[in-house]
Amino acid sequence: MGQASTLETRLADHVSAVDLVRLRRPIEMPPPSLDILMRQAQHQVGQMMQALIERPEDLTDLRGHIGEVERLSRRVDALKLRLTARAASTGATGVAGHTDTGSWLAGATGSDRTTSASDAMLAEAMGDAERDAAGGSGDAGGGPGAAGDPGDAGDAAKDRSRAGRGPRLTLTAAALDAGTISAAHAKVILRGLDDLPEGVTTDQRRACEAELLRLAANRSPSQLRRAARRVLETYEPDEAVVDQHEDDLVAREEEAARERAAFWVKDNRDGTMTGQFTVPWVSGMMLKKVIDAMTAPRRRTTDGPGDAHESGGAGGSGGVGGSGRAAEQLSPSDRSLDWQHRRGLAFADLLMRIPTDHLHSKVSATMLITTRVDDLLAGLLDEGLVPAGTRVGSTDVHDVISAGTARRLACGAGLLPTVLDGDSIPIDLGRQRRLFTDNQRMALATRYDECAAEGCDRPFAWTEIHHLRPWEAGGLTDLDNAAPLCGTHHHMIDSALWRHVVTRLGNGTVSLAFHRRT
Repeated sequence: MGQASTLETRLADHVSAVDLVRLRRPIEMPPPSLDILMRQAQHQVGQMMQALIERPEDLTDLRGHIGEVERLSRRVDALKLRLTARAASTGATGVAGHTDTGSWLAGATGSDRTTSASDAMLAEAMGDAERDAAGGSGDAGGGPGAAGDPGDAGDAAKDRSRAGRGPRLTLTAAALDAGTISAAHAKVILRGLDDLPEGVTTDQRRACEAELLRLAANRSPSQLRRAARRVLETYEPDEAVVDQHEDDLVAREEEAARERAAFWVKDNRDGTMTGQFTVPWVSGMMLKKVIDAMTAPRRRTTDGPGDAHESGGAGGSGGVGGSGRAAEQLSPSDRSLDWQHRRGLAFADLLMRIPTDHLHSKVSATMLITTRVDDLLAGLLDEGLVPAGTRVGSTDVHDVISAGTARRLACGAGLLPTVLDGDSIPIDLGRQRRLFTDNQRMALATRYDECAAEGCDRPFAWTEIHHLRPWEAGGLTDLDNAAPLCGTHHHMIDSALWRHVVTRLGNGTVSLAFHRRT
């Protein structure tokens, strides 16, 4: 009996010892897959959305909550970029039949091709997280898809090109992974580093990247973009060199903007026209400032008694509606639409006021309106006591305008009386001391058939008349000081990126040779 008891005690001690050892060794479970983690994240976001409805009392720090949501959004963007880089490095983009990573990403996300191409470029600059962790590429490495990687040929070519321009965005990628910067900030940093001059060292590039990351902490992407043009200051002590670098970057941007300029307009067949334009920033900003000045509330409330209905009544209540409603009576969306309407009217008014007498051909740049003298004068005499004309005016664009519109246009336009069905020809088109007249242009057409720039075959009709010796430098507005230039070469005359040499030929003409400055 005693021996049995001793054996039981020994067995119990042994089991206890085994259990203690087992307890000291944690059970190793495999980490959850990415699919499981994504489902869990989706579930967590769903719970957060539900909490907005069920527990509004928890929303005590809206600014802090938004900040955390923004950081979460940035980290999700970083995850998307890392997945995109993995697709490029493993050749998944080529397997799917896409020619490049950008088109693959656009198809996978249902997003715009241009945006996806920009995201793909950033993803490839950040690199593949697994390869980074394994030390598969150095700071100056070629990135995903480079030579020796299974990426498609298009991605490989892009990455080899980028590899020659410096290291990948290792610091920027880490900041984006942590959510301290946004993808928009990262794109600005990528462009800023790509814009660094040739010959920059790896250490200098890394210093510039660190400086841009520091600046990104309290700047928006647009503000960071402006600062990035001078990031050369990080290692370049000569301010003149930094100034020249910034000027070169801006000049190239302006040239690129001119290449992207576009305009279209269509007739809606309901009395309105709709259009869209893309212009260089300076031109667009000038237009915006003009429209803002024409629609500014301060201006509209001081236009006089006749405009009281536009400023909220005679008392100047500051309403924004043409009907005299006070601003507080309109919803935010109504106020937004009303301001859009005002700006639209201001834009239409501006188009009616643009002077055309400085253009090279008033006939081609001015709308020609044919109307009767009686209809033109009616309603303008004796403070409107004369009955208004009723016949529409015909135009040279195969449409008509009302008699009232014709009279309104005539109020601010110079009139050229023309005798129809007769032999009379209007000869005196006006003498402009600075700008070349139509008569001078017609005379110049007898000397030139095309643009005066060397090797340019654009026809004379497409050209603008240029002062060989500038007007502000004492140049005369005569034929010997005139040369026809197409829009491209006329712009190059004033560009800091180009210089030109004028050669006078024996037939009274000149030839201009252009050379890019080095």
